Amino acid sequence: MIYKLSLAKSNDKFIKKIFQESMKDLGEFYGINWTTNTPKIILLEDRKSIDLLHVKKTESWLVGWADNNMRIVFILDKKNFEKFSSHKYSTAGYSALIKHELSHLFYKILSEGKFGPAWLSEGVAIYTSGQNKLKTKPREFKNFMSFYAKGGSEVYKESGFAVELLVKKFGKNKLFELIKSLQSISNENQFNKTFKKIYGFQISYKVMNKFYKNTE
Repeated sequence: MIYKLSLAKSNDKFIKKIFQESMKDLGEFYGINWTTNTPKIILLEDRKSIDLLHVKKTESWLVGWADNNMRIVFILDKKNFEKFSSHKYSTAGYSALIKHELSHLFYKILSEGKFGPAWLSEGVAIYTSGQNKLKTKPREFKNFMSFYAKGGSEVYKESGFAVELLVKKFGKNKLFELIKSLQSISNENQFNKTFKKIYGFQISYKVMNKFYKNTE
């Protein structure tokens, strides 16, 4: 089969504003001055377009993703957001979604293209995009570490708060060291050993919850 995806240039001032603000904020957080060959944003009209690009039927919660190789962010157009997804539309939520996907591209510059644990990659994107402010704070951590090789809708519930905790307690430099180390990590066991070497403790729900309660 042959398909045709129309790519007409958009002059959406809202998207342009969010893009510029996000690139500035993320550049400051990651310490990356990204001024040339900057990412492109492609707005998708409907669920059929998302399915076509993924070459499969996608879940209704999937509304955006980042392609590191092409440095492109794909986002379901805001005008059809509620029609073709399970999410409610809000200006704050949509803005954070764009920033979330752009954050993935900054992350992969540090990791040299490695995705790493799903909870870490998604957690960093959630934290840096400000999505934690739009989520219900968990009472305790109990499932984020189960998302290592792949994610899913559940990975977004705790991972952003786990990363926020690590940054608040140990700072950004250790987080960046962990992300950069992903280049030489090929499995969860290696990741856990590297995490312990950097942070000084074996990551577990027990320890993370202890830190979590002490920061409340």
